Amino acid sequence: MRAGRQRVSAPSAAALVACTILLHAGGCKIVYDDPQGEAAGASGGGGARSRGFDAVAWSAEVWEPKVLAHFADGAVELPQVLEALQAGPDAAGEKFGRRADAEGSPWSFTVRGKGRVKSVNTQSRAGTLVVAVDAPGGPQDVTLQIGPVVRGSAVRDSLPFFNFGDVTNQIEFAQVARALNDRAVAGVKPEVAEVEPGTVVEFTGAMNVSGADDPVLITPVTLKRAGEG
Repeated sequence: MRAGRQRVSAPSAAALVACTILLHAGGCKIVYDDPQGEAAGASGGGGARSRGFDAVAWSAEVWEPKVLAHFADGAVELPQVLEALQAGPDAAGEKFGRRADAEGSPWSFTVRGKGRVKSVNTQSRAGTLVVAVDAPGGPQDVTLQIGPVVRGSAVRDSLPFFNFGDVTNQIEFAQVARALNDRAVAGVKPEVAEVEPGTVVEFTGAMNVSGADDPVLITPVTLKRAGEG
C-alpha cells in the first residue's frame, strides 16, 4: 500500500455510495470505521470511549454538593473504627464500612479524626502527615496522604452514590479515583502548608482496609487546625 493512502472497508464504501444517492434527499451522516480508535479507548489511549467521559469534570461537579456532604454527614469517629478493627476488617466493615465491589474487595471507611502531628513529609511526591490519634489502648499513629501522589482509591470506594456500573469500563473507573484523589489533595494543600510537628489537626477522610495488619492510611478530604472554623 502506498504511503498516505488509506484502505476504505467495504461497509464504509457502501456508506459513501448510499450518501451520494441520498445527498439531495436530506443529507447523510458518515461514521468512519476506526478500529485503532476503539483499541486506544479500551487501553486509555484517548479513543472515542475515553473521550466520552470526563472524570475531572464529573469530580468537580459532585465534589461540594455530594462528596464533601457525604464526609460531613457520614464520617464515623476514627477511634470507633479502630476499636472495631480489633475484631477484624469484616466485623468493622459490617458495622461502619462499605464494600464497593464483590466480596474480597477492601472495606472502605469514611472517618473523622483529631490528633497531634508527629511528622510532616513534603519532600516525597507521596507526601504524608503522621498523626497520633486517640485509640483504644492509647495513642496510635495514622498516616494521612497529602500528595501530590496518592495511593489507592479510598475516596472513590467510600462514596455510596458511585459504583463501577456508573461508567463504561475499568479505565474510566480508575480515572474517577485519580480525579477525586487530585481534588482531595488540592483541597487540603493550603492547610498542609501551615502544619508542623506538634500541631493538632482535625480531618475527615477515607481509608481502605483488606487485612487486620494493614497500616492505617487515610486520604483526607478536609484538614484544619483544631479549633479553627
